[in-house]
Amino acid sequence: MRRKQFLQIGSGAIALIAFDRICQDAAHAQNFVTDPQVVRQNQPCSPILTGKIDRIMGDGMTSEVQLLRLLRLNNAPLNIYGDLPTIYREEATTEGVNYDIAFCQMCLETGFLQFDGDVKPEQNNFGGIGAIGNGVRGDSFSDRRIGVRAQIQHLKAYATRQPLVLPLVDPRFSLVKRGTAPLLSQLSGNWAEDINYDKKIMAILRRLYELSGFF
Repeated sequence: MRRKQFLQIGSGAIALIAFDRICQDAAHAQNFVTDPQVVRQNQPCSPILTGKIDRIMGDGMTSEVQLLRLLRLNNAPLNIYGDLPTIYREEATTEGVNYDIAFCQMCLETGFLQFDGDVKPEQNNFGGIGAIGNGVRGDSFSDRRIGVRAQIQHLKAYATRQPLVLPLVDPRFSLVKRGTAPLLSQLSGNWAEDINYDKKIMAILRRLYELSGFF
């Protein structure tokens, strides 16, 4: 069973092993609550992030180990999802989407991979695509990579009119008015009805950057 789980982690295994070696005490850290009130409004960004932190199209800044650390600090099941940082970095970079934002959106939508809402783990739906509340579970995807790819494509649909690089897998891509939300702040009322949706993602993103030493 352990061998099977290790093989499922795939290319994320090396990063996960390295992470475990340098962060042995991380499992005992206090969970980070994704409440908008925790955002430090007056805390300056590193110059490298100025003008970029809120842009959906762009380069991610973090490593796989740093993304794994965020998951570990919030008790995500890394024995199952240890390959997600690798997948997010690869899929988002291919389409020119900021993988830090996409990854933090996943953390919010899935409750740090606890899936305690309408969407269930077997759906591989990490962005809550089609899940509109009241028990509506939304779309399902064949595997984790395709699910991540759909989320990335959906973000790209909102952020820009640029064409996709990879074949379309997002079933709701055509429903988006292209280029209407290039900034994270503009996803509220578009991707989700929650007016604090962007603030909740930003709180997680800032926490990620704090842990990574960018603030």
